[in-house]
This record gives sequence, structure tokens and C-alpha cells, in this order.
Amino acid sequence: MSTLQHAWLGNYEINSVHCTGLTFARHSHDECVIGVNLVGEEKVWLDRQEFAAGPGSITLYNPGQIQGGGAADGAPWQFVSLYVSANQLACDLGLAHVEFDRSLCFQPDLARRLAVVAKGASSGDARVRELNEDALVVLLGEVVSLSGVRVPASATAGKSLIGRAQEMLAEQLHQSLPLDHLGEALGLSK
Repeated sequence: MSTLQHAWLGNYEINSVHCTGLTFARHSHDECVIGVNLVGEEKVWLDRQEFAAGPGSITLYNPGQIQGGGAADGAPWQFVSLYVSANQLACDLGLAHVEFDRSLCFQPDLARRLAVVAKGASSGDARVRELNEDALVVLLGEVVSLSGVRVPASATAGKSLIGRAQEMLAEQLHQSLPLDHLGEALGLSK
């Protein structure tokens, strides 16, 4: 049994999967893939290496890397996958390019927050989707930093920028504040 929720959040494709014993043959993607394991253990095969990714693990795949694996037959598995071109991710984070140096990070809190954003991506409310798009870029800045890539301070949206964004949103609760206007006011890209 398997359930799949699929959504687009800006330029990010997000899949949320609940399944039992799902496996993937060896394959590659043209984009960066960020996997968030929530339940169960995934056995990963990546560029001739094998490792396990349990709950709270974030797996990182560069474009073109050969990957495969999955959960054991009959084992429950819940995960979220994000797909984005390396150029788009780099642009959103203010980087010249992105290439993950690490394939696995164990960060249960960050994994949970990414899963919440993925759920928000499937909301029927455009404003909720917009807020989750902002949150996704901030969280991906954290993910990319954990992978060994140095991210400029502006890309990780320092505490002062987040606080100012929250203040602006609170002041505008009675109306929608377009993401472009918020970015412009903070001196950031959408």
C-alpha cells in the first residue's frame, strides 16, 4: 500500500510518500534531490556506497549521481522528497553554484520542519503556499550549510531578517502581502 501527495512550491517539486517496502532501482536525476526520512529506515545505494537513513535523516543527491535503495519488504516508510535544479537552488540561496559535499545528515528537528513545509505546499490557500515557499528557502539554506557548502549570511535569512519579516506580516494580517514586496522591503530576492 502506498499514498503519494505531489505539489509544486514555486520552482520546487515536493513528493510526500507513505508506503510499505518500496524500493527504487538504480537511477539518477537531472536536479538536486533532498530526501527527508520520517518513519522507517531506508537503505541507500549512492555512487557505489551503501548506508542507512533512519527517521530524522536528510539525504542529499547531486544531479547525475547514481542512486537506488528503499525500505525492506513489508517495512513501513514515510518520506518527503524535494526536487530542484542546482541552478535554481543556487540562485535562491545567493550562491554561484551548489554541490552537496555530504550525502547524509541526521537532523530530526530540521527534517520535521521540512515535512511541515511540504504539507503546507499542498494547501489550497495561495497565501499558505507562499509562506511555505519562503520557509522552504530558509530551511534549504540550513540543509545546504549542513552538507558542507558555505552559504552567505543573507541566504540563511539571519534572525534579524526573519524578525523583520514576521513584523511586516503581522502588520499586514488584514491583507495579503505579496512575496515580491516582502523581499523588496528586506532587500532580498523572492
